[in-house]
Amino acid sequence: MNKSRSLKIAAVATAITLAFTPVAHAATWKSGGASSVNGLMAACKAKYQAATGDDFPYNGTGSGTGKTGVKNGTMDFAFSDSFETAPLANEVQAPAFVWPVAILTNTGGTNKPLTLSTETIAKIFAGKITRWDDPAIVAENNRPITTIIYSKDSNGNVKKDKTGAPIVLRTQVINQKRILPAKPITVFYRSANSGTSNNLTNAFNKLYPSIWTKPAADAFASAFPGDITANPQYFRGATGSGDVANGVKATTYSITYAEVGFAAAPYNLAITKVLNAAGNAITPSSDSAMAAAAQATVAADGKVTFAYDTKDADAYPFTATTYALALSGKSNSADIAKTLNYLSNNCAKDNPEQGFGAYTSTNAFAKAFQTQLAKLK
Repeated sequence: MNKSRSLKIAAVATAITLAFTPVAHAATWKSGGASSVNGLMAACKAKYQAATGDDFPYNGTGSGTGKTGVKNGTMDFAFSDSFETAPLANEVQAPAFVWPVAILTNTGGTNKPLTLSTETIAKIFAGKITRWDDPAIVAENNRPITTIIYSKDSNGNVKKDKTGAPIVLRTQVINQKRILPAKPITVFYRSANSGTSNNLTNAFNKLYPSIWTKPAADAFASAFPGDITANPQYFRGATGSGDVANGVKATTYSITYAEVGFAAAPYNLAITKVLNAAGNAITPSSDSAMAAAAQATVAADGKVTFAYDTKDADAYPFTATTYALALSGKSNSADIAKTLNYLSNNCAKDNPEQGFGAYTSTNAFAKAFQTQLAKLK
């Protein structure tokens, strides 16, 4: 049961990071929504509990359930990977996290990571390229590629500029040579409403409107340029990120889209390098996501628009935002704001292996997040 109470600020580590002193009457927040942050919330929970004395059992079944949960009052706060187009009058949407939508594969054998262009990926997920030995895939994996080397400090950490974007030290050319399997591609997509699907199909639609002719949608099948049920041998639906990752794990010669963390054990999937508009092969990571974030714009209502075709050297093309959703004007709104502030400004920073970009105080996303969070009162 939730209890409205005031949290005492113990210290301010930076201009935007709060630390808490646990209180006698701890709260258990009802939360859920985007499955993209499941791993991040699990990794962050222990430190949050130690700092605040509170708890938030996170039920990450999809952005759609998070939007509904906040509106009908069954959740105190939620996370959604897509912006709510019809919010309540007192609903706040704050860009809490930035992360890359990874393209994950299982091509059998050693399952070596592929290099694919954004156009080839768009065609695979549109059903226009249906075999691994398609000439486009073969060409992109049998040519030199340019990769990014970041500048690092004495502790081995990537240096950042004032926007929070990583600093590129130099590029490196790698020669690729690979034989692709003469097998059909099985595509796993999110069958439930998903902000991850929304972000990826939005990128496809903006980059290649002649291929992805429909606007982005939380439902992948709705944005799909055609009838996705017409090719069941190529397209298989699954509910959440873990479900599509499990599907690819169990199905050789398959592909999906999910968060970077879903490539690791127990899934053991390969993470695709994506050729960006600058022509560089970019591995999805917290750093390449922050490079993309530095090229994005944030509207007054908190909505983020990415420049998918930016020529920035190290920007990852398929970068997404997770929004924190909550209602203003409730007795516990201010306390929820403090909780969301902690999660946004500590979880990504403390758990870089999850692949989420860490904000800095001068980053446009951090400023927009604080502006929206100030409305929770």
